Amino acid sequence: MGDILAFGSIVIDNVLVVKRFPSVNETVQAHKYRYTYGGAGANVAVAAARLGAKSGLFAVSGSDFERTNYRKHLIKEKVSLDGVIPASFLMPRSFIISKENSDDQILFYYENKKGVRELLFQNTQKAEELSKKYEICHFSTGHFEFYYHLLKRKKVKSIISFDPGQETFSYPYRVVRLLPFVHMLFMNNHEAKRLKELLRLKSLKELKGPKLICVSLGAQGSIIIYKCKTYRIPAVKPAKLVDPTGAGDSHRAGFLVALLKGYDVKTAGRIASTVASFTIEAEGAQTSLPTWEKVVRRYEHFFKEEFPQPQSSWEEIKRELLSG
Repeated sequence: MGDILAFGSIVIDNVLVVKRFPSVNETVQAHKYRYTYGGAGANVAVAAARLGAKSGLFAVSGSDFERTNYRKHLIKEKVSLDGVIPASFLMPRSFIISKENSDDQILFYYENKKGVRELLFQNTQKAEELSKKYEICHFSTGHFEFYYHLLKRKKVKSIISFDPGQETFSYPYRVVRLLPFVHMLFMNNHEAKRLKELLRLKSLKELKGPKLICVSLGAQGSIIIYKCKTYRIPAVKPAKLVDPTGAGDSHRAGFLVALLKGYDVKTAGRIASTVASFTIEAEGAQTSLPTWEKVVRRYEHFFKEEFPQPQSSWEEIKRELLSG
């Protein structure tokens, strides 16, 4: 049985690091540039595999998947490619303008978005069959129409984890209609605020659907809402601040892997915060992902305590997420 099947995208990231964002019609000098492997689905799959989990990826690739050595990279990272769908057109590109010690601005380019959509829908049965081999199916930024089509058929029996990302602003109704199928919801503070506005909620505790909600707060850490309790998790300090690209994806991977290992929600949040701290230390989402051993050492250094043993089991956590 596999651990995490990541749904999302396979993308070539072009990262530009700037000291400040440009105003309209203004030119700003970027002082760093890096061409890296990215895509939310691939980022989560690679981060989970680096932590020792059995991860797979369900996504459309592209005609340059081999030429860019992305396929070779994923194989090296021990990510299963059984769910990767070949395509005759180029992989998507993202152009990430990253402000030092701050947020990102992202431009996204699809050569053939319609073609990606068609390939995904044609492979619905493949996704259903593959999902049976994994404990968790994690859905990140990608084709939400396909996600809805897949999940409303109710043949995916795994725990469903969902990180809507920027789609919360671009296509909010597509995010909202997925929530009834979701067991765990991950968002940043901006996305959480938007979701509360959309649904006219005073608190995320009123949100129906997800049993567990995790909201990332950047340098302020994160909050986790679970079983009527709110846990506040500090941000773990990285060795250096370079580029926040992909920190959210690695955080999700770290949290899910920790749950699979039997850690309680609070400890899983601390482990996730530790994993994310490594991602910030280099340009690109997959450049500096840690192994489990590195996470243990940094956890102990930051929290000034011995790395804990699992407090529960995945089966117990799974039953709680599936209950009522």
